[in-house]
Amino acid sequence: MHATRIDELIGGTPLIRLTSVSDDTRGIHIFGKLESINPGYSVKDRSALHMIERAQADHKLRAGSTIVESSSGNMGHALAMLCAALKYRFICVLDPKTPKANITLVKAFGGIVEMVTVPDESGGFQKKRIALAKAIAQRIPNCVNLDQYSNPAAIDAHFLHTGPEIYTQSGQAIDVLVGSASTGSHLSGTAKYLKSVNPDIHVIGVEPKGSVVFGGEYQPFLQNGTGLSFTPDNILKSYIDEVVRVSDFDAFAACRRIAKCDGLLLGGSSGSVIHAAQAYAARLGRPCRVVVILADGGLKYLDTIYDDQWLINHNLAGLVGDQAPVREPVAAQPVSYGMPEQHQEQEQASLVEAEAPL
Repeated sequence: MHATRIDELIGGTPLIRLTSVSDDTRGIHIFGKLESINPGYSVKDRSALHMIERAQADHKLRAGSTIVESSSGNMGHALAMLCAALKYRFICVLDPKTPKANITLVKAFGGIVEMVTVPDESGGFQKKRIALAKAIAQRIPNCVNLDQYSNPAAIDAHFLHTGPEIYTQSGQAIDVLVGSASTGSHLSGTAKYLKSVNPDIHVIGVEPKGSVVFGGEYQPFLQNGTGLSFTPDNILKSYIDEVVRVSDFDAFAACRRIAKCDGLLLGGSSGSVIHAAQAYAARLGRPCRVVVILADGGLKYLDTIYDDQWLINHNLAGLVGDQAPVREPVAAQPVSYGMPEQHQEQEQASLVEAEAPL
């Protein structure tokens, strides 16, 4: 049996045990859902395909249509790839934080790049990108803005596929789900499914320090493809039990450590969820099976996260050479959503013990 089109290869990604961050003696097992195995190398392939299929079913897309979308990189790559295969014209709105490799990929598939260079009032680029994408859709005939930030089809992709895959691959034995939050789609859809089959699964949403997906005051950060300067419609907080905010330093340290210890080259958001999973495990006094969604691979970040000089230039010299951290992270301070008050008190009590250096 062979595939006849690239979209047929999306999904069915493997679940891999992350040996270097698991702890057999304590019964802590951390598994990664390896989304870089998708043909576009990221979890965004799933959302992109489902949004296109929903737009086709709703007769918004037809022969000769143009798709325009705001992206920090991975959604642009996914849509450019799919538009090439499905014969749609594609316009991608990007910003200066987009890795050069992602810009090149969009163009390689025949996509058109529109670049936003001036940040919005918060210092982020997302609002300006979204506004430009909507303006382009209104200006060009037969043009559709899929709007990944509020399109329910993007959530459905993960409720229908990613969640069931994880539940089956884990042998229906999962205690904790950890996922990064940007548009919110893959975290919300996966959490929604897992909560539907087992409400006791603990869901942790992760965003960069400075992001305001879950509230707070926006501050610029270096992690790409995760975090926002606003709260998107597709983040379903009712399915998220707690939030952990991870610094650029800790996210990139986890990426570089996993590359050297597990042979996996991952993007910054994957580093952040691994750090959060370790921090959660550090404060537990019982065995636990944790699944982290590894949203994309690290090839696009070779000239940033994995480049020593880039890190030095961005005040992250502590990640380079002999200065690189070797100890595991201490437990992070969570923000709780919808957790019973007694549970919250227990979590906070365990955190006090876990904050001592390891």
